[in-house]
Amino acid sequence: MIDNWEFNHLGMMVTDRDEILSYYQSIGLGVSVGPQPLLPYIEGEGEITFFKELDGEPVSHRFVTGGAHSFKDGQSQIGNCQLEVYPMRPGPGMFISRYLETKGDGINHIAFNTTDIERDTQFFLDRGCDLVFNVTTNGKTVENYIDTRLHGDLMISLRPPADTWEKSWRKNNESHPLVNKWKFLGLGICVNDLESASGYYSKLGYKRTEEKKVRKECKITSEEFYVSNVLFELIQAEKDSIYKNSLAQRGDGVAEMIFQVSDMKTELDLLKNKGAKILKVSDDKKTAYIDSCMKGNLLTRLMEID
Repeated sequence: MIDNWEFNHLGMMVTDRDEILSYYQSIGLGVSVGPQPLLPYIEGEGEITFFKELDGEPVSHRFVTGGAHSFKDGQSQIGNCQLEVYPMRPGPGMFISRYLETKGDGINHIAFNTTDIERDTQFFLDRGCDLVFNVTTNGKTVENYIDTRLHGDLMISLRPPADTWEKSWRKNNESHPLVNKWKFLGLGICVNDLESASGYYSKLGYKRTEEKKVRKECKITSEEFYVSNVLFELIQAEKDSIYKNSLAQRGDGVAEMIFQVSDMKTELDLLKNKGAKILKVSDDKKTAYIDSCMKGNLLTRLMEID
Protein backbone atom coordinates (compact mmCIF):
# COMPACT_ATOMS: atom_id res chain seq x y z
CA MET A 1 0.00 0.00 0.00
CA ILE A 2 2.38 2.73 1.23
CA ASP A 3 5.04 1.54 -1.24
CA ASN A 4 2.84 2.63 -4.15
CA TRP A 5 2.24 6.20 -3.01
CA GLU A 6 3.64 9.09 -5.04
CA PHE A 7 4.94 12.19 -3.27
CA ASN A 8 2.78 15.24 -4.01
CA HIS A 9 3.86 18.18 -1.86
CA LEU A 10 4.86 19.51 1.56
CA GLY A 11 2.42 21.74 3.43
CA MET A 12 3.63 24.67 5.50
CA MET A 13 1.24 26.78 7.60
CA VAL A 14 2.35 30.37 8.21
CA THR A 15 1.04 33.73 9.34
CA ASP A 16 2.62 35.63 6.40
CA ARG A 17 2.77 33.72 3.11
CA ASP A 18 4.50 36.39 1.02
CA GLU A 19 7.21 36.86 3.65
CA ILE A 20 8.20 33.18 3.43
CA LEU A 21 8.03 32.99 -0.36
CA SER A 22 10.16 36.11 -0.72
CA TYR A 23 12.73 34.90 1.81
CA TYR A 24 13.23 31.49 0.18
CA GLN A 25 13.68 33.08 -3.22
CA SER A 26 16.10 35.71 -1.88
CA ILE A 27 18.52 33.07 -0.53
CA GLY A 28 18.36 30.91 -3.65
CA LEU A 29 16.33 28.13 -2.05
CA GLY A 30 12.94 28.12 -3.77
CA VAL A 31 11.16 29.99 -6.52
CA SER A 32 7.65 31.36 -6.02
CA VAL A 33 5.44 29.82 -8.73
CA GLY A 34 2.01 31.04 -7.66
CA PRO A 35 -0.94 29.29 -6.01
CA GLN A 36 -1.80 25.64 -6.33
CA PRO A 37 -4.68 25.08 -8.77
CA LEU A 38 -7.89 23.43 -7.67
CA LEU A 39 -7.29 19.70 -8.05
CA PRO A 40 -8.81 17.95 -9.84
CA TYR A 41 -10.27 20.54 -12.23
CA ILE A 42 -13.86 19.31 -12.37
CA GLU A 43 -16.92 21.50 -12.61
CA GLY A 44 -19.54 20.86 -9.99
CA GLU A 45 -19.88 21.19 -6.22
CA GLY A 46 -17.09 20.80 -3.71
CA GLU A 47 -17.23 20.43 0.05
CA ILE A 48 -14.58 20.81 2.75
CA THR A 49 -15.25 19.27 6.15
CA PHE A 50 -13.18 19.78 9.30
CA PHE A 51 -13.74 16.79 11.56
CA LYS A 52 -11.61 17.82 14.49
CA GLU A 53 -11.52 20.94 16.64
CA LEU A 54 -11.14 21.55 20.32
CA ASP A 55 -14.90 21.51 20.83
CA GLY A 56 -18.05 21.15 18.79
CA GLU A 57 -19.30 19.24 15.79
CA PRO A 58 -17.60 18.96 12.38
CA VAL A 59 -17.81 22.08 10.23
CA SER A 60 -18.47 21.91 6.47
CA HIS A 61 -18.12 24.48 3.72
CA ARG A 62 -19.58 24.02 0.22
CA PHE A 63 -18.35 25.76 -2.90
CA VAL A 64 -18.60 25.69 -6.70
CA THR A 65 -15.66 23.96 -8.40
CA GLY A 66 -14.15 24.57 -11.82
CA GLY A 67 -14.42 28.36 -11.57
CA ALA A 68 -11.89 31.10 -10.96
CA HIS A 69 -9.05 30.18 -8.64
CA SER A 70 -9.47 31.69 -5.17
CA PHE A 71 -7.09 29.75 -2.90
CA LYS A 72 -4.86 31.80 -0.63
CA ASP A 73 -1.81 29.55 -0.77
CA GLY A 74 1.42 30.09 -2.71
CA GLN A 75 3.95 27.54 -3.89
CA SER A 76 7.71 27.60 -3.47
CA GLN A 77 9.30 25.26 -6.02
CA ILE A 78 12.43 23.78 -4.42
CA GLY A 79 14.05 21.42 -6.90
CA ASN A 80 11.40 18.83 -7.71
CA CYS A 81 9.61 19.52 -4.42
CA GLN A 82 6.54 21.67 -4.19
CA LEU A 83 6.21 23.51 -0.87
CA GLU A 84 2.66 24.70 -0.27
CA VAL A 85 2.70 27.85 1.86
CA TYR A 86 -0.72 28.58 3.35
CA PRO A 87 -1.48 31.59 5.58
CA MET A 88 -3.69 31.10 8.62
CA ARG A 89 -4.57 33.13 11.69
CA PRO A 90 -3.45 31.78 15.07
CA GLY A 91 -6.10 31.29 17.71
CA PRO A 92 -9.60 29.81 17.94
CA GLY A 93 -10.85 28.03 14.85
CA MET A 94 -9.74 24.90 13.05
CA PHE A 95 -6.92 22.74 14.41
CA ILE A 96 -4.30 24.30 12.10
CA SER A 97 -4.94 27.70 13.67
CA ARG A 98 -4.27 26.14 17.07
CA TYR A 99 -1.07 24.68 15.63
CA LEU A 100 0.14 28.16 14.65
CA GLU A 101 -0.88 29.55 18.01
CA THR A 102 1.32 27.13 19.92
CA LYS A 103 4.21 26.45 17.51
CA GLY A 104 4.39 29.19 14.92
CA ASP A 105 5.23 28.75 11.25
CA GLY A 106 6.25 25.32 10.03
CA ILE A 107 5.52 22.21 7.99
CA ASN A 108 2.53 20.35 9.37
CA HIS A 109 1.65 17.88 6.58
CA ILE A 110 3.04 15.90 3.68
CA ALA A 111 0.78 14.91 0.79
CA PHE A 112 0.85 11.73 -1.28
CA ASN A 113 -1.15 10.45 -4.25
CA THR A 114 -2.73 7.02 -3.83
CA THR A 115 -4.75 4.81 -6.16
CA ASP A 116 -7.25 4.00 -3.39
CA ILE A 117 -7.80 6.90 -1.00
CA GLU A 118 -10.67 5.27 0.90
CA ARG A 119 -8.76 2.05 1.56
CA ASP A 120 -5.62 3.86 2.67
CA THR A 121 -7.56 6.24 4.90
CA GLN A 122 -9.19 3.26 6.60
CA PHE A 123 -5.73 1.73 7.10
CA PHE A 124 -4.84 4.67 9.37
CA LEU A 125 -8.21 4.78 11.09
CA ASP A 126 -7.75 1.11 12.03
CA ARG A 127 -4.51 2.11 13.74
CA GLY A 128 -6.15 4.71 15.94
CA CYS A 129 -5.57 7.82 13.80
CA ASP A 130 -8.33 10.39 13.22
CA LEU A 131 -9.65 11.79 9.97
CA VAL A 132 -9.46 15.55 10.53
CA PHE A 133 -10.13 17.05 7.11
CA ASN A 134 -12.01 15.84 4.02
CA VAL A 135 -12.47 17.47 0.61
CA THR A 136 -14.94 16.18 -1.97
CA THR A 137 -15.88 17.11 -5.53
CA ASN A 138 -19.34 16.01 -6.66
CA GLY A 139 -19.44 13.67 -3.68
CA LYS A 140 -16.11 11.98 -4.43
CA THR A 141 -13.17 12.37 -2.04
CA VAL A 142 -10.24 14.29 -3.54
CA GLU A 143 -8.25 14.81 -0.32
CA ASN A 144 -8.12 13.48 3.24
CA TYR A 145 -5.94 14.63 6.12
CA ILE A 146 -4.97 11.94 8.63
CA ASP A 147 -3.87 12.92 12.13
CA THR A 148 -0.49 11.19 12.54
CA ARG A 149 0.92 13.92 14.81
CA LEU A 150 1.41 11.87 17.99
CA HIS A 151 5.20 11.75 17.48
CA GLY A 152 6.85 14.17 15.09
CA ASP A 153 3.81 16.44 14.71
CA LEU A 154 3.32 15.66 11.00
CA MET A 155 0.01 14.84 9.32
CA ILE A 156 -0.44 12.70 6.21
CA SER A 157 -2.55 14.05 3.37
CA LEU A 158 -3.89 11.61 0.76
CA ARG A 159 -5.05 12.45 -2.76
CA PRO A 160 -6.08 10.43 -5.81
CA PRO A 161 -3.51 10.03 -8.64
CA ALA A 162 -2.49 13.26 -10.35
CA ASP A 163 -4.25 13.89 -13.65
CA THR A 164 -2.70 15.18 -16.87
CA TRP A 165 -3.51 18.79 -16.01
CA GLU A 166 -1.75 18.63 -12.64
CA LYS A 167 1.27 16.83 -14.09
CA SER A 168 1.70 19.45 -16.81
CA TRP A 169 1.47 22.23 -14.21
CA ARG A 170 4.18 20.58 -12.12
CA LYS A 171 6.43 20.04 -15.13
CA ASN A 172 6.09 23.71 -16.03
CA ASN A 173 7.09 24.78 -12.51
CA GLU A 174 10.15 22.53 -12.45
CA SER A 175 11.32 23.92 -15.81
CA HIS A 176 11.64 27.46 -14.39
CA PRO A 177 15.25 28.60 -15.06
CA LEU A 178 15.79 29.68 -11.45
CA VAL A 179 14.63 26.39 -9.90
CA ASN A 180 17.51 24.33 -8.48
CA LYS A 181 18.18 20.88 -9.93
CA TRP A 182 17.67 19.23 -6.56
CA LYS A 183 15.92 15.94 -5.85
CA PHE A 184 13.69 15.77 -2.78
CA LEU A 185 14.72 12.92 -0.46
CA GLY A 186 12.66 13.52 2.64
CA LEU A 187 12.37 15.20 6.03
CA GLY A 188 14.35 15.45 9.23
CA ILE A 189 11.82 15.24 12.09
CA CYS A 190 12.84 16.11 15.63
CA VAL A 191 11.27 13.99 18.36
CA ASN A 192 11.68 14.12 22.12
CA ASP A 193 11.49 10.34 22.60
CA LEU A 194 13.12 8.40 19.77
CA GLU A 195 12.11 4.98 21.09
CA SER A 196 8.42 5.90 21.39
CA ALA A 197 8.42 7.66 18.03
CA SER A 198 10.05 4.67 16.36
CA GLY A 199 7.41 2.34 17.76
CA TYR A 200 4.64 4.66 16.60
CA TYR A 201 5.98 4.92 13.04
CA SER A 202 6.38 1.15 12.88
CA LYS A 203 2.75 0.78 13.99
CA LEU A 204 1.68 3.06 11.14
CA GLY A 205 3.37 0.78 8.63
CA TYR A 206 6.32 3.00 7.80
CA LYS A 207 9.39 0.96 6.88
CA ARG A 208 12.46 1.22 9.08
CA THR A 209 15.70 0.71 7.19
CA GLU A 210 18.21 0.06 9.95
CA GLU A 211 19.03 0.50 13.60
CA LYS A 212 19.85 3.79 15.28
CA LYS A 213 22.55 6.05 13.87
CA VAL A 214 24.71 8.31 15.99
CA ARG A 215 26.04 11.42 14.22
CA LYS A 216 28.44 12.90 16.72
CA GLU A 217 29.29 15.92 14.57
CA CYS A 218 25.63 16.97 14.69
CA LYS A 219 25.02 15.74 18.24
CA ILE A 220 22.06 13.58 17.29
CA THR A 221 20.78 10.01 17.33
CA SER A 222 18.40 9.05 14.53
CA GLU A 223 16.40 6.30 12.88
CA GLU A 224 15.30 6.17 9.25
CA PHE A 225 11.83 5.28 8.02
CA TYR A 226 10.40 5.36 4.51
CA VAL A 227 6.94 6.07 3.19
CA SER A 228 7.14 4.96 -0.43
CA ASN A 229 10.46 6.53 -1.52
CA VAL A 230 10.32 9.47 0.92
CA LEU A 231 12.68 9.48 3.89
CA PHE A 232 11.37 10.25 7.37
CA GLU A 233 14.45 10.58 9.58
CA LEU A 234 13.48 10.70 13.24
CA ILE A 235 16.00 12.81 15.12
CA GLN A 236 16.66 12.98 18.83
CA ALA A 237 19.02 15.89 19.29
CA GLU A 238 21.04 17.35 22.12
CA LYS A 239 20.09 20.84 23.26
CA ASP A 240 23.14 22.47 21.66
CA SER A 241 22.78 20.73 18.27
CA ILE A 242 22.08 22.53 15.00
CA TYR A 243 18.41 21.75 15.65
CA LYS A 244 18.32 23.70 18.90
CA ASN A 245 16.18 26.56 17.56
CA SER A 246 13.62 24.18 16.10
CA LEU A 247 13.47 22.21 19.32
CA ALA A 248 13.11 25.35 21.41
CA GLN A 249 10.26 26.72 19.31
CA ARG A 250 8.38 23.60 18.31
CA GLY A 251 9.59 20.55 20.23
CA ASP A 252 8.48 17.57 18.13
CA GLY A 253 8.19 18.58 14.49
CA VAL A 254 9.72 18.80 11.04
CA ALA A 255 13.08 20.53 11.40
CA GLU A 256 14.55 20.22 7.91
CA MET A 257 14.02 19.34 4.26
CA ILE A 258 16.54 16.95 2.70
CA PHE A 259 17.65 17.09 -0.94
CA GLN A 260 20.09 15.23 -3.17
CA VAL A 261 22.46 17.30 -5.31
CA SER A 262 24.92 16.24 -8.00
CA ASP A 263 27.72 18.72 -7.21
CA MET A 264 27.90 19.94 -3.62
CA LYS A 265 30.58 22.59 -4.18
CA THR A 266 28.67 24.21 -7.03
CA GLU A 267 25.43 24.29 -5.06
CA LEU A 268 27.06 25.74 -1.95
CA ASP A 269 28.80 28.44 -3.99
CA LEU A 270 25.48 29.45 -5.54
CA LEU A 271 23.81 29.62 -2.13
CA LYS A 272 26.68 31.60 -0.60
CA ASN A 273 26.48 34.11 -3.45
CA LYS A 274 22.83 34.63 -2.55
CA GLY A 275 23.74 35.26 1.08
CA ALA A 276 22.64 31.92 2.52
CA LYS A 277 24.50 30.80 5.63
CA ILE A 278 26.13 27.34 5.62
CA LEU A 279 25.89 25.93 9.14
CA LYS A 280 27.94 22.78 8.76
CA VAL A 281 29.64 20.65 6.08
CA SER A 282 30.60 17.04 6.77
CA ASP A 283 34.25 16.00 6.73
CA ASP A 284 33.78 14.14 3.44
CA LYS A 285 32.08 17.23 1.92
CA LYS A 286 29.06 15.12 0.95
CA THR A 287 26.53 16.62 3.40
CA ALA A 288 25.80 20.26 4.14
CA TYR A 289 23.33 21.99 6.44
CA ILE A 290 21.88 25.32 5.27
CA ASP A 291 20.48 27.89 7.68
CA SER A 292 17.15 28.61 6.02
CA CYS A 293 15.18 29.04 9.24
CA MET A 294 15.06 32.83 9.58
CA LYS A 295 11.50 32.53 8.24
CA GLY A 296 9.52 29.32 8.59
CA ASN A 297 11.81 27.69 11.17
CA LEU A 298 13.13 25.10 8.70
CA LEU A 299 16.69 24.02 7.93
CA THR A 300 17.79 22.55 4.58
CA ARG A 301 20.12 19.56 4.26
CA LEU A 302 21.92 18.84 0.98
CA MET A 303 23.46 15.43 0.27
CA GLU A 304 25.74 14.43 -2.59
CA ILE A 305 25.18 10.71 -3.04
CA ASP A 306 27.48 8.60 -5.22
